[in-house]
Amino acid sequence: MASFTASKILIFGGTGTIGRYITKALLGAKPAFQQLVLFTSPNSAKVKAEQLNKWKSEGLLVIVGDLTSEDDVKAAYAGVDTVISAVGRGGLQHQTTLLRLAEASDSVKWFLPSEFGTDIEHNNKSPNEPPHQLKLQVRKYIRENLKRVKVTYVVTGPYFDMWVDAAPDLEVAGGFVSAKKKAYVIEDGNGKVGFCTMPDVGKFVAATLRSPEASFGKALKVQSFVVTPNEVLAEYERQTGSTWEVTKTPLDDIRAFEAKLWEEGNPRATLVTLRRIWAEGGTLYAQNDNSMLGVKPEDSDSLEVAAELNAPQDVITCQRKSVSTIKKVMSLGSETGSDDCIPMTPASFAAISAVFTVGGLIGALAAGPFTSRRGRRLPMQATAVFYLVGSAIETFASSVPVMIVARFLTGIGAGASTVIVPLYISEVAPPTKRGFFGAFTQISINVGILFTQTLGYFMSHDSAWRLIFGTGVIIALAQGLGLLIVPESPSWTANVKGDVTRARQALQRIRGKHTNIVEEVEAWGAGDGRPPGERERLLAGEANESADAGAGLLTPSDSGSPKAHLGFVQVVRDPLCRPAIVAVVGIMFAQQLCGINSIIMYSVSLLKDLLPTSSAVLTIIISVINLGTTIAASPLPDRLGRKTCILASIIGQGSSSLALALAIRFDLKIMSAIAVLLFVAFFAIGLGPVPFIMASELVGPEAVGATQSWALGANYIATFLVAYLFPIVNEALNRALGGAGWVYFIFAGFALLWAAFVTRNVPETRGKRDADEVWGRTRRTD
Repeated sequence: MASFTASKILIFGGTGTIGRYITKALLGAKPAFQQLVLFTSPNSAKVKAEQLNKWKSEGLLVIVGDLTSEDDVKAAYAGVDTVISAVGRGGLQHQTTLLRLAEASDSVKWFLPSEFGTDIEHNNKSPNEPPHQLKLQVRKYIRENLKRVKVTYVVTGPYFDMWVDAAPDLEVAGGFVSAKKKAYVIEDGNGKVGFCTMPDVGKFVAATLRSPEASFGKALKVQSFVVTPNEVLAEYERQTGSTWEVTKTPLDDIRAFEAKLWEEGNPRATLVTLRRIWAEGGTLYAQNDNSMLGVKPEDSDSLEVAAELNAPQDVITCQRKSVSTIKKVMSLGSETGSDDCIPMTPASFAAISAVFTVGGLIGALAAGPFTSRRGRRLPMQATAVFYLVGSAIETFASSVPVMIVARFLTGIGAGASTVIVPLYISEVAPPTKRGFFGAFTQISINVGILFTQTLGYFMSHDSAWRLIFGTGVIIALAQGLGLLIVPESPSWTANVKGDVTRARQALQRIRGKHTNIVEEVEAWGAGDGRPPGERERLLAGEANESADAGAGLLTPSDSGSPKAHLGFVQVVRDPLCRPAIVAVVGIMFAQQLCGINSIIMYSVSLLKDLLPTSSAVLTIIISVINLGTTIAASPLPDRLGRKTCILASIIGQGSSSLALALAIRFDLKIMSAIAVLLFVAFFAIGLGPVPFIMASELVGPEAVGATQSWALGANYIATFLVAYLFPIVNEALNRALGGAGWVYFIFAGFALLWAAFVTRNVPETRGKRDADEVWGRTRRTD
């Protein structure tokens, strides 16, 4: 066959247990294949409509037909040059028909039969193994009948994802029960087995399609890793920090059990036979074909990745087994939702994750105007209600729609909190310590992240994952009760409500009986101790009594006194507030576009090569570092100044990005790890905590709520952009330029641009009395 390139590809069984990973990998292949077609049954098209619609939006063409209908198959073959059969064992009997029709077609030139499993011709015992018979018939048919169509077998070995879980009542054949910390091993547990993870099956098939000339007519043996059961056990014990109970079974006992099952006609005999074959070394080859396909060790999953325990997503979405009963009341009619898990597609899980951000954006935008009109205390109590209701629904939800509603509600509470809480902290903190106390917003966020990650590490099994959400109910209740004794912001009470007496009482209560608060009280009225609204009314009254009374007095237009409440749009139109909007929005974009989230996402893979632990533990370690550096750096904004800390943070992150890019390019692992840790540390110095307090210091009380909404709205948008675009840009650059790490040169460039922006557009606020002094606007007294 002349030079051939797989371009128009047809997949059978592309929504099945293994097929969906192949479909997903081919859809995401870069460069993309010219056309991908999936042949599916009417029932699968109905049951898996959500997943199919998602794939259609990514370019997949779906054909609905009957696998047993020759006319349907012939029609599907039209124009197709490559066919992939991913049918399960229940459909293997149809493969000879698919092959016969492919040979007779005008376009099909290459066929990959369903060989995703053990090599059926590994040794002289293989022809006698009962589970191999159908696949052996397919190979025999191919050898005797196919002349024109080229065939390649992709032999992946056992799927680690299936092997690792001990089958109920079949534990004798090996496996693990993570919930009970029990391991069942064959013989002494030192027998090696070559595994492939399900996601890697897709990678290997895609790599095969890129190498047709080297793959034609071969049975390719591809593997993710080769390990012993004892090595898997050691990984689990390292992850859980405890010793597991181990049960050992001799091979002879398994052979006897296997023979009994076959004699009884038990269909589960196949599973026991396959596990016995694997234990006997049926997956060990002189060498695998990974390198021939261009798949490097770092391109496939490792044992640490494959054996990851405590993944809430897996438990919540029924990837791991759950045992509790159905709660109809929270299922919205769902027949599959249970107390322990919520069956969902990856698209559904992504929707549940994304809706939290949508709620956060809405909460952030709405909170500013609301807190300007109603104060700080009532909106904070409202966020507690959103947290309480949302967390309660999350705890008992049994369907995707219910979970989406719950996450949306908690997102609103989170978004509003990020607006209101920094304002309140800034207004009740001592003026000389606002930077220090302002850092507590970021500290509390980091504490929350660390707390939930730790809960996820220990409680992501069976029904325990619901307790993670349940802690949100407890925290919301504590917040609501605590806010009953928290005073309203004295600054808001005086400047907006006009009640100086009550404001003084609240401030004295916060500062202590013997603290002198005169200077702070004077700041509310710009020196006269009266609230701005009262002073403006007095000035206006004096102006009406005498047209000449304005001499030597401050008029409202000249006094710099706070105005009435400014809304979300009004602050942009106000020429005095507009520079502050530019500053806070720019700072929030700088916080994200300097690359902190990309660092957090990539740090696990960078550090994994240096530290012998799971990614779950690495994530916790990184969070601890982030929290520790944020606490240690919290006094710096008050000592060095806000602007100084932000600039130091941006320059430090930019330098770390440059170092990380070079380290990745030249494969300097230790330098990569140091760059990641320095990046996190520099983020904690300035861009982590300082942006949350800037709005309250750049504008007057009448505009601070709306300004904070602009700031946090920008933050949510920038976070979304980085989370969405980083993987795309990273992959595109790596493919175009070769290798990895190129994207961090971009982040280093961004740091340079944002440093220039902050230098030009962001004033220093430390030690300044009010927004007028910050911006250098002098008060006229003439």
